[in-house]
Amino acid sequence: MLHKFGFPLLVCIATIFTSSTFAQEVKRCGIYDATIRTFGLTPERLEDLSNAAAQLELETAAFFNSGSNENERADLITIPVVFHVIHDNGPENISSEQIHDALEVVNRDFNALNDDLNQVIPAFANIASDVEIQFILARKDPNGVCHSGINRIVSGETYNGGEDMKLLIQWPRNKYLNIWVCAEAGGAAGYSLYPWSVNGLNSAAMDGIVIKHSYTGSIGTSNNFRSRVLTHEIGHWLNLRHPWGNSNSPGIAENCNQDDNVLDTPNTIGWTTCNLDGESCGTLDNVQNYMDYAYCGKMFTIGQRIRLRAAALSSIAQRNQLSSQSNLIATGLVGDPILCEARFTTSNLVICEGDSILFTDESFHDVNNWNWDFADGDILSGSVEGVHNVTYHTFDNAGSYEVILTASNGFESMTSESTLITVLAAGAMDNPAVQGFESSEFPSEDWFTTDELNDGGWNISSDASYSGERSLYLENWSNEIEFNKDILISSTMDLTDAVEVRVSYKWAYCFKGTSNDDDTDDRLRVSVSGDCGNDWDLRKMHRGYTTLPSAPPHSSPFVPSGPEEWNDYTITLNQTQYLTSYFRVMFEFESRLGNNIYIDDINITAYDSSMLAIQEWKIGPDWTLFPNPSEGEAMLSCTTLSNHEASILIYDAMGRVIETVFDGELSAGRHNFSLSPINKSTGTYFVVIITEGRSKSLTWVIK
Repeated sequence: MLHKFGFPLLVCIATIFTSSTFAQEVKRCGIYDATIRTFGLTPERLEDLSNAAAQLELETAAFFNSGSNENERADLITIPVVFHVIHDNGPENISSEQIHDALEVVNRDFNALNDDLNQVIPAFANIASDVEIQFILARKDPNGVCHSGINRIVSGETYNGGEDMKLLIQWPRNKYLNIWVCAEAGGAAGYSLYPWSVNGLNSAAMDGIVIKHSYTGSIGTSNNFRSRVLTHEIGHWLNLRHPWGNSNSPGIAENCNQDDNVLDTPNTIGWTTCNLDGESCGTLDNVQNYMDYAYCGKMFTIGQRIRLRAAALSSIAQRNQLSSQSNLIATGLVGDPILCEARFTTSNLVICEGDSILFTDESFHDVNNWNWDFADGDILSGSVEGVHNVTYHTFDNAGSYEVILTASNGFESMTSESTLITVLAAGAMDNPAVQGFESSEFPSEDWFTTDELNDGGWNISSDASYSGERSLYLENWSNEIEFNKDILISSTMDLTDAVEVRVSYKWAYCFKGTSNDDDTDDRLRVSVSGDCGNDWDLRKMHRGYTTLPSAPPHSSPFVPSGPEEWNDYTITLNQTQYLTSYFRVMFEFESRLGNNIYIDDINITAYDSSMLAIQEWKIGPDWTLFPNPSEGEAMLSCTTLSNHEASILIYDAMGRVIETVFDGELSAGRHNFSLSPINKSTGTYFVVIITEGRSKSLTWVIK
């Protein structure tokens, strides 16, 4: 018995986990709750009220009776597609290449061009069908402006993948199939809505497909095993059910009493493993169907072809407007070739000499010839896909290079804006490396910043500093994008003669407001690399809930009022993987919508064995040295409780005494000693205080 209208609103394929034997565990989707959340009605009640569902079934029956079930390629239906990548600058921000691959997989499947079609078992090989529907990235946006067909939106909604995420961006559903790519697709691999359920204009904003990034296409963050999920979801979007009916619970006996309203798909309980001999309801099951949950989907049937095409040409949910000639012209799929823009992406912008960068063409549309000028004397030109549009280039010499791409589609050519590549030499920074942000130029030749959202990033502040007149500042108070990341990275330092390196820094940060409700878990991460940044190791993380705050909460944009509102930390490293000529340091701030943050007095100091011996002397009284680093005079200060003998000596980096500041008896009370930089070159010195057999060594950096 066919149950034409007995299906729920929301359909989805649950996330699949595979074992080494390809056994699968299919998790149920939250179909009932999602329907109530979206429409305020249970699925059953919504069906009862839906005239569109009945109308679409009548149209499908009429489509069948008209003889449109023949397999000739008479009328290829073309549907414009737009991808909205909702991301948090993580792996869910998949490449354009992966998106193009996803559409290639879908078009292969819908047009029976998949290489594994010949693996369909004989019982169903004669009904494996070419659906004759193709999906092409839009070439114009809703305003008629040339566009890549891919939007990228930064939002924490990527971790929810629900209805609120769809509201971030949607192009008109009567012109585009909207596909949202995200980190979590509502707990599933992907989900869609039947056309009848979103027929009304009030629900049009929910129309489209949500898919998890790791189930999009066959490359990148996905793989070939997961690549058919989008095919499956477009099937739902065009009114196909699961072969066992409309539940998300395959494998249960009562599914034999359900149906998908397709005559040539046998009733089945549904499969999560590829049992090609399965006869769950008395007849051989079509386990290789794209709409089953088994991992071996390879086909649509002739009956499914009819149902898919009927939905695509129906006025229900305005599906028929998508493939109209006027819409194909409006979205740029029909008409003269369009070359909108020449552009490319790089795997890195700062590397070391001898390293390579991956250059990937992002030009659109229909580019078939590429000319790369790497500005180092090398030019790559040609028209071979996979060779000239995606290429690695090695930079052998340190310097700055402005790379340019000229792209052509056979009718016209365009030249990209130049991208600056910085190639570092080994040991580009002196030891010690001192960054107090006092220089008039920043970023400098030794320090680089990354502002992924192009919203301001790290900047110099003259309003606050721990020492000197300036610090590095990140305006976080008014930031509205959670998980926004901004990065500061050093150049290289040569540590091949060192036995230890110490990275010290100071920062100032606080919460918003005065209540616990305003506490935020912003993070400051410090990572190091011994191979120029090809691999980064996290060595310290300061979290908002624990060690990051240095001052009480401020109910206004935070500006530290003095040294007491700063924290400091020192990372000590002696592992051989870091003691190279390509040592680098990275500071990364991840916003969780807290207050402003400041960084100052970054010191990177490499120690040989003699310098380290001085540093390891016993700890003595509580002496302070400021400012440090200093460009001029520094002050050494201490308070003593009684009279005693003391010696204050200054050592250079070689461990030699170069000055005796004091040698005699100290009386009880406060003492200040002026340390002059005169006759001392820039670099690291050690101020050693010896009192009553105890000693303390302070590092003094002169800039």
